[in-house]
Amino acid sequence: MYTDWFKLKRLPFRLRPDPDFLYLSGETGHVFEALRSAVASGHGVVTLVGDSGVGKTTLLHAIARERQGAITVARIQQPNLTSQELLAALLEQFGLPAEEGAGRDGVKRLTRFVAEETGHGRIVLILVDEAQRCSAAILREFLGFCTRQPAPLLVLAGEMDLLKHLAALETQGVSGQRVAALQLPRLAPAQIPGYIGYRLSVAGSGGRVLFDPDTLPEIQRYTGGTPALINMLCDSAMTLAETHNSQRVGLIEIRDAVQELQWVEFSARAPIGAAAASAASGEIAARDVTGVLEVQRAGRPVTRLVLKPGRLVVGRAEDAGLRLDSQTVSRQHCQIITTADQSFVEDLGSTNGIIVNGKRRRLHRLIPQDTIVIGDHTLVYVETPTAVETPTAQDG
Repeated sequence: MYTDWFKLKRLPFRLRPDPDFLYLSGETGHVFEALRSAVASGHGVVTLVGDSGVGKTTLLHAIARERQGAITVARIQQPNLTSQELLAALLEQFGLPAEEGAGRDGVKRLTRFVAEETGHGRIVLILVDEAQRCSAAILREFLGFCTRQPAPLLVLAGEMDLLKHLAALETQGVSGQRVAALQLPRLAPAQIPGYIGYRLSVAGSGGRVLFDPDTLPEIQRYTGGTPALINMLCDSAMTLAETHNSQRVGLIEIRDAVQELQWVEFSARAPIGAAAASAASGEIAARDVTGVLEVQRAGRPVTRLVLKPGRLVVGRAEDAGLRLDSQTVSRQHCQIITTADQSFVEDLGSTNGIIVNGKRRRLHRLIPQDTIVIGDHTLVYVETPTAVETPTAQDG
């Protein structure tokens, strides 16, 4: 691992949200302060929107850690749940008996819990990540729960489509007490050197410059200032620098990493969530394949999951996007990060790790027929042709 080669104490560019690496510069700092003030209010609804990979989840983790002891937190990281699954996930995270989580009894138990915590001077905080993927029914339940008194504080974090979904509900008369609406942008070019330097410093660089200055415009060119993409590119480049026996990352490593990742310039990337629509209108080429995970256990098929842009948590937890019910699987075992054009798997510090194609891996870009062994489960990554719907005359 390149931490030894570069004499670092920690990996600087993991994709896993880690508040220790939160870079509070420019607009990110302003958004964090506004989010902190909104949380202090103790009730209502906060929306935090931004493109995939800009750091919304890291902000949420930082707020939760900062107010530890003064707040009680439930994190819903994959909100594509049914009403029953959502209720069960909230009860589990708040430490409430599962047997009381059925139907109205579960709702009453949850309401009593909020009242008890409020009575003890603690804020009940529900953090919902990837909230743009919530169904209208689930969003309605969240907003409805926040109209009760005493109410929890609800933070809905997601991509810009989330605002459209909430606006549609408001036209139907469904709304919550909106405390704040915040937007987190990508990093400006001038912020990228500071971002990279800060993460390296937290990892133990001791102020050493590990990236040549002429690499920075190239990093901007291929990432557009998106923190998650910067992390992927820098992590790959540092791995290559070790294999090249180089003490610093230069243009050679950045360009080799871009080739290895099979990236195009950021300006040529299809906008996440808009690729299919753009292709239908003939504006930009969408990815012509869709990633799919085929899940097996003991050699038998379990399920098949289509990967959508965003973050998919795999684990044993009730609210995991892909739940693997096995004691050999950690609660949050790994995550699948899907962009507009590819997918990555990253271990989340699990007990048993992940084995990709027979080798233990920490971060791996997925290609067709890759096999990921997680405890007693096997995930096979395949790609299928993407179906792009063409508007008909009836559709207008």
